[in-house]
Amino acid sequence: DITRWPEGAVGVLSVADSQFSPLSDGLPRYIGVDGFTALCEGLAAQCTRVVRPQWVGAMSPAANTRWNLSKSVGGRPLGDPYDFVLIAHNGKCAARLAGTAKTSDGNSAASKVLQSLQCGFGVRPLEQLQRQRKLILSSIWVLMFVTETPLGPQWEGAHVSGSPTISWASNVSAKRRHRGNAPPAVSEPPGQECWVVHSTPQFARDNKVPQENIPEAKAAEVTAELLSALESAMGLAPGSVKPVYTRVQLWGAANPLTVAGVPAVFDSSTRTGACGDWCEGPPCVEAAARSALAASDAIEALLLPNSARDSDAARRLDALRVRWSAASTASSPLGAFPGMDVPLGQLPSEEPKGRGGGRRGGAVGRGRGRGRSVEG
Repeated sequence: DITRWPEGAVGVLSVADSQFSPLSDGLPRYIGVDGFTALCEGLAAQCTRVVRPQWVGAMSPAANTRWNLSKSVGGRPLGDPYDFVLIAHNGKCAARLAGTAKTSDGNSAASKVLQSLQCGFGVRPLEQLQRQRKLILSSIWVLMFVTETPLGPQWEGAHVSGSPTISWASNVSAKRRHRGNAPPAVSEPPGQECWVVHSTPQFARDNKVPQENIPEAKAAEVTAELLSALESAMGLAPGSVKPVYTRVQLWGAANPLTVAGVPAVFDSSTRTGACGDWCEGPPCVEAAARSALAASDAIEALLLPNSARDSDAARRLDALRVRWSAASTASSPLGAFPGMDVPLGQLPSEEPKGRGGGRRGGAVGRGRGRGRSVEG
């Protein structure tokens, strides 16, 4: 599912001179050879029971401090009552789910978790983030495109430095060749190349639309701008990249810009919790995994105290309270890469007035590795 990225395959692409400089810190970097789906399926195969796909749109208290889950408020319960509800998500979708938990008198039945999931969107200056008392998320446009012939660069992934439009470019076809003798999950015609490009948060902010219903004209506009920016960064002639396939998507809840200051949100009295890289940060896969492990230890200590790996985990986590602060300023536009020297994002300006609108919900997919993107 994952493999180590070869030395020199990833680095920094400077827009000023179109020069690629491989990262030379000697740190290991890993990629999902066939994307994040294969990695998730590998983890799910180790679980006792996973029910998927399954939409959960409501949660309601059941007897003995347990929970009924359903597709919608008032809907039929999905199976027997559950001992604990852990929301491994963020954004408006997660807040809406926690908001359905009501007591018989209409009050919140999971107030600690609900309060922690309140969120806002949009990259903004650091001084504004430091005043926030909730989760702030930035967005990123993601473009996938396929060409009939290789573009030429020998590198496989690059943090783009100096561009107001793009922050990352990756040759997905090249990464898939590192699978060794394993059969490919996706077959590609000979000669074709699949690339993924990520925008900067500022570009996404200034081109925001409802991510669930992107207007065709905006999709075409964003695609053209991202391709043009990639050509410029690579030193290619304008219009020389001629895709035979493109797909663009707004990743609404891409990066947490504020963090909650706790390993995970945990409430033993209601048996609810939440986890993610937004809990303690910095925003990256490593932080997300640590948060999930902290929540898992606490759940085990609460429900199985006599056999728990850390019998005091629930008490410790339960005593913590959320204290919002700005995430690490040493983060790239794609999140943080602890221990690595990668280009930092430009300091954002004030948001333009009267631009865009629309609703930006939770991310369609948070496929991540190397900090933010496993396959892209």
